[in-house]
Amino acid sequence: MSVELEKVKGQVAAAKAGYEHELERLVAELSFAESLCELQPAQARRWRPLIAKAAALVGDALAGRTPRRPRDLVADVEKLLAPLAKPAKAYTIYCVGHAHIDMNWMWSWPETVAVTHDSFATVLRLMEEFPQFHFTQSQASVYRIIEEHNPEMLAEIARRVKEGRWEVVASHWVEADKNMAGGESLCRHLLYTRRYMQRLFGLAPEEVPIDWSPDTFGHAATVPSYLVRGGVRYLYLHRPGTQGPKRPRAFHWVAPDGSRVLAKNDMECGYNGTIAPEMVNILVNFCRDTGLRFGLYVYGVGDHGGGPTRKDLLRGLDMQAWPVFPTVAFSTARTFFERLEHEGGGLPVLDCELNYEFAGCYTTQSLIKKANRLGENRLRDAEMAALAAAKVGGPAYPSVGFEAGWRDTLFNHFHDILPGSGVHDTRTYTHGLFQKTMAATSMIETRALRALAGALDTSAATDPSAPALPPSALMTSQGGGAGFQAANGGLSQAEQTLGSGRRPLMLFNPVGCERHETVEAILWENSRNWTGPSRHIPAFSVHTPDGDTLPAQTVETGSYWGHDFSRVAFPARVGAFGYALYTITEEKTADVPARAWQLGGEHHCAYSSRERQQEGLENDLVLVELDMTTGGIRRLVDKAGGVELISPQHPAPVLEYAVERSHGMSAWLVDHTGPAERPAVKSVRRKDRGPYKASLEVAWRIRSSDFTMVYELRAGDPNLYMSLSGTWFERGTPETGIPVLRLALPLALEGAKPSYEIPFGAVERQTVAGEEVPALQWARVTGRAGARQAGCLLANDGKHGHSLDGGTLRVTLIHSSYDPDPLPEIGRHEMQFALRPFAASAPVSEAIHAGQCLNHALRVVGTGVHKGSLPAVAELLTVSPKGVVLSGLKMAEDGQGLIARLFEPNGKAATATLELNPRLLGTVRRAVEVDLVERDLPASSARVAGNKVTVKVPARGIASLRIELAG
Repeated sequence: MSVELEKVKGQVAAAKAGYEHELERLVAELSFAESLCELQPAQARRWRPLIAKAAALVGDALAGRTPRRPRDLVADVEKLLAPLAKPAKAYTIYCVGHAHIDMNWMWSWPETVAVTHDSFATVLRLMEEFPQFHFTQSQASVYRIIEEHNPEMLAEIARRVKEGRWEVVASHWVEADKNMAGGESLCRHLLYTRRYMQRLFGLAPEEVPIDWSPDTFGHAATVPSYLVRGGVRYLYLHRPGTQGPKRPRAFHWVAPDGSRVLAKNDMECGYNGTIAPEMVNILVNFCRDTGLRFGLYVYGVGDHGGGPTRKDLLRGLDMQAWPVFPTVAFSTARTFFERLEHEGGGLPVLDCELNYEFAGCYTTQSLIKKANRLGENRLRDAEMAALAAAKVGGPAYPSVGFEAGWRDTLFNHFHDILPGSGVHDTRTYTHGLFQKTMAATSMIETRALRALAGALDTSAATDPSAPALPPSALMTSQGGGAGFQAANGGLSQAEQTLGSGRRPLMLFNPVGCERHETVEAILWENSRNWTGPSRHIPAFSVHTPDGDTLPAQTVETGSYWGHDFSRVAFPARVGAFGYALYTITEEKTADVPARAWQLGGEHHCAYSSRERQQEGLENDLVLVELDMTTGGIRRLVDKAGGVELISPQHPAPVLEYAVERSHGMSAWLVDHTGPAERPAVKSVRRKDRGPYKASLEVAWRIRSSDFTMVYELRAGDPNLYMSLSGTWFERGTPETGIPVLRLALPLALEGAKPSYEIPFGAVERQTVAGEEVPALQWARVTGRAGARQAGCLLANDGKHGHSLDGGTLRVTLIHSSYDPDPLPEIGRHEMQFALRPFAASAPVSEAIHAGQCLNHALRVVGTGVHKGSLPAVAELLTVSPKGVVLSGLKMAEDGQGLIARLFEPNGKAATATLELNPRLLGTVRRAVEVDLVERDLPASSARVAGNKVTVKVPARGIASLRIELAG
């Protein structure tokens, strides 16, 4: 092909492009002129003849009756429509450039780093070329990437931030899930992100007033409650849920406590727009709905980053010159929201939750969800322990370590990580961050609680009658059990006593309610022969702080890396946020009547059993019978109320296996399942027989997988504990469907109504066909059992997807999706539940404490026999009334006092009282209400009287306190 021909082809292509561009301009202006008639009907009669005449002019030109060059035709049309030019420019479309960057969705962490860097490099180059260009970017985590990998680029970004052209909308560490992240964790997003933006760019919280959450998969009803307390006034979202009232394009969203934010709902067009004439349709629809004359349009290549392009900017600049077209303004999101706040007085108000989106995400990738729950819990527990230890001369409070652990945990709240909609690399990176956090919190909490235990006066445990033995006769295992039970951030149960004689144990309670529980302790020896064929298992006794002596129950013996151990159980009482000293001795004490026992009969022959033996468990509060054919629950009775919550007429299979039919987006969505199968029972085995713990173990075969359930009752405890563990080998594929394992509890209740824990409270939901809905630590079902009100509370340690169909409560345990991760669930699974039947009703605060007790176990810390300054029993602080919940207790970030966060979930405003133990925490000098960034509020309801602090907590609201101490 000749050079001349190539040149001609280029000229033809350019002429064609120019022709199409001019026609596009004509169509856009004529279309907007029509829209103006709709938006301003009083002027339509005057404008429509002009529009008709202009349309006829275009038609004649295109038909060849009045030939014109495209540019001349445009000029003629715009001249005809000149009376509409000024009204057209009175409408403004605020074009906000953005690069949506998913943190580890369909790629690995190195790619996320590269995507962030490349996107920002492009933006900075465009800012050099186009002085009108503004850019908006969320997520503190992306700025952390640049700070770590290209500090020179961060300095350039800071310069653009100062100019006002780079808008920071990073109020959260990531664009986080708002259904499965705990309430205190959501507060930490604002705390640590605000502090980080202040350090990087000098931005105060009020300068970043937007929660930028376009792709978050639904929003809990209480979200505005914490947002407004952290300086957020506006919410930008794209997925406002589908249940309940219609979602307007803009509205005021009100939480149960009255807190409100101004929301822009972009579900119509999303957050990855391109600048083109069609964007005017978004403006027109928004103006039609609101009566306003401006709208928002977010543009820029997203998900995998990229952001605005030169084409976007050039097209926007071109359209700015079109006379019969809206004003195209390169803008910040804040400019739009502030105008919306000023002029949008008539916007509708929603006071509901903004759910649900993608129900499969409440269950998929269960390892990630369990890691998040453990991460949130361990951080809060470690903060409380570190605070207590620092006040009594222990290790200094490690603020830097806590911030690092919280950042990693908050990162994993990203809306494609915690919901489980990422690839395999997403899971492995998340689990790596989790392990870092667990290592840090385990060491912080271990050091703190050992220091606290070391300050207790345990000298009463001295045994002056113990004979002096030569070294060869000592049975000691000091240091035995190194690292035992620390795998998931628990406290190492290494021996801290001398390993012989009396063994003092400090029990520490990180929860704000007094606990009467059966606890377990690990005792170590060297060469004791607790596990060999000639086992010698001594009797152990427990000396309580009240001076009583009880026999301990030995529940397990074993060996661990060269040391034998015995696991013993005993009843204990520990105050709210307190500790108590118990001492274990190796001695026989008179037996006590069983307080938890097995129901099955005994056979006189030790190796035999009765034919078709029936098994069950009972304590003074609960009776449970097993269904021996399914391994489920045949009866569950609340003895105190005389109510049967699971009956032989409708026994609970407990486990159901089903296969969900194949469908796209299997990690995100839930579809219909085939008939439920009941796993095959392999065995039912007796375990603990009392006096404090009684348990039964059921083994099941589920296709290619083996699982065991341990049912357990404890002395004086209203819960039936269910511990399920096993290795899952069931794989989902497009050909075979999605294997699903569920916990199923048909409850003998009429008019069953569910409520579910959400951040800082609970919500009642009336689903139509058993839809799967999210919950945090518990679900509660209430109804009528005969003529009485009754119900059940089910607490969990890491599950979220719940449903109620009729009277059957289900929790999806495993959801084996196949995309984007083909094997998300293969491996070991361990999960804990506490099922509590009750008569009458259970307040939300009581349910929250029940969930906290399951998720925050009493800590058992060994120590030596020594003098100390602290008594055997104490509480750090108490909170009253019972309806108020303490969600967090930590050292202030500036080191000036303690931060206590309270919330009221029952719907009754309260004046909360915190009474601090002066011996442990010091004397209260001052107290003031603070926001979530720990700044003093100008109007504070906090009052101090002695060592008591009172503060007003709104109904279903939050209050945060700074308490400054002397001594």
